[in-house]
Amino acid sequence: MKSADLLAKACEFRGNNLAVADERLDTLVLRGPFASEIEQSIWLNLRRNLPAPFIALGIYNPDISGDLDDEDEFSSNQIYIITIEKPKIQGVAYFIFEQGAIDFLQAVDMPHQILIADFVNDAAFSARGLAVKKWDLNAHLMSPPITDPICPAKLVSDYVPSREIVPDLAPWIGTAPPIQTSRFYEKWQAIAARRLFGGLVSSAWLDDGHVWLQASGPPMFRVRADDPSISNCWLTLTEIANWVYLSGLDIEARHRLFTSELARADRSGQTLIETLKRAWEAADVAYAAHIQSSSRETLKALGDLRKTVIEETQKVSQRAQDLTTGLWKDVAVTSAPFILKLVPDAGKIATLLISGCFYFAAAAFISVSFGLQWRINRAFFDSQKVSRARWFQTLYTYISNRERTEIAEEPIEQALKNYRETRNVLLIVYSFLVAVLIGFGLHDLNERSKLVKEEQPTITDKPSIVSISPKSADTSPLTSTAPSEATKNLLANKDRARAVQSKVPNNAPLH
Repeated sequence: MKSADLLAKACEFRGNNLAVADERLDTLVLRGPFASEIEQSIWLNLRRNLPAPFIALGIYNPDISGDLDDEDEFSSNQIYIITIEKPKIQGVAYFIFEQGAIDFLQAVDMPHQILIADFVNDAAFSARGLAVKKWDLNAHLMSPPITDPICPAKLVSDYVPSREIVPDLAPWIGTAPPIQTSRFYEKWQAIAARRLFGGLVSSAWLDDGHVWLQASGPPMFRVRADDPSISNCWLTLTEIANWVYLSGLDIEARHRLFTSELARADRSGQTLIETLKRAWEAADVAYAAHIQSSSRETLKALGDLRKTVIEETQKVSQRAQDLTTGLWKDVAVTSAPFILKLVPDAGKIATLLISGCFYFAAAAFISVSFGLQWRINRAFFDSQKVSRARWFQTLYTYISNRERTEIAEEPIEQALKNYRETRNVLLIVYSFLVAVLIGFGLHDLNERSKLVKEEQPTITDKPSIVSISPKSADTSPLTSTAPSEATKNLLANKDRARAVQSKVPNNAPLH
């Protein structure tokens, strides 16, 4: 079975006087009897061999609360419910009957594409955010391209609980009309006029069960949303919507001017389309005057912007220079421990300890110095970024995105990039200096430990043996078994003195 056969049988079933069709976004529900036993068997065969791209088909008998089986007998009075589940693709709405698509137009959120199986090719048309054409059942299913939404929610206050103001006007701004009109296109035009009018007023209200579209004055101007005269203004409303939302960046100013002029343009006995045209003409003139008066403000704003950008880039460059200047100061601190190597007693134990501590202190000092400069600069750049964003927000209303990028963002970003490159180079230099200082400090402490070990006494040396000489017990009671040369001379002098004394008589006179 082919998908065209299912479509033909659905159209045939709906043509039965007793049949009712209810088509929704994802399913088609047909309710009624089969015209013949052959038709019943064909539907059963379609259920067994469901053609693509349909997902499921069900034939339900409400009298028995169950599905129709192949063995069930035909009855011309039996009511069946046939449910056809359609494919689901993001951004696409599939419809078998045109009437189902017409009923769907009342939805607030629209897809980007509507495909209708019983549509003619010449009835296809498109809007900025919507394409409507015939559903080719044999074509490959794919998501359509997504366009940027045109959201009036920020400009129009919606006080209707059921949401009168749509989130996107793009599906309602026509771009290519159909070659051949259709019931769907006529209904789309009527609903599009209401949607566009809702995006061009100040607010939507619910009053006494009726929705009102209101333009703030003074004086106040309002029209009922279901007023049939709105649909007659579809073409004019499309042109105004293009002017307000698609003719430049200053959308809010054009919208405010139009709503103000719309309230002033209303006259007694004047049609709605005449009021819209008068308001648009006055708003266009007022906007041109606004552009001329704001050109001087724009030039002044651009001058202030350039001045601010120059100041910001100079501040960033100054921070990079401060980092470089701080490097030379830290290099001077780094050289202090090396000066101790020049003193005469640089190899002593105490000097080695002091120089080692100096190395470590210098490494800690330059590390903390560089880290503090990094942190202070980062905090400064963060605060400047916040203040710059707040200040630029006012200027951005006068300049385009391209001017904003070229004049403000790129120069500042380039200055920050240069600062980061300088900082990274200095980070390598500081890391090298710290590594050198720590290396020399460890070397001096290691040399000191070696000297301390060399000057300690050896505990394995044996003491010399001391003996008592009987000959010299009266004068030198303790003598070493291995006397030194000085000791020997002393003993010899004493012996000669004794010899002289023995030769002198006891009664010799003293001179």
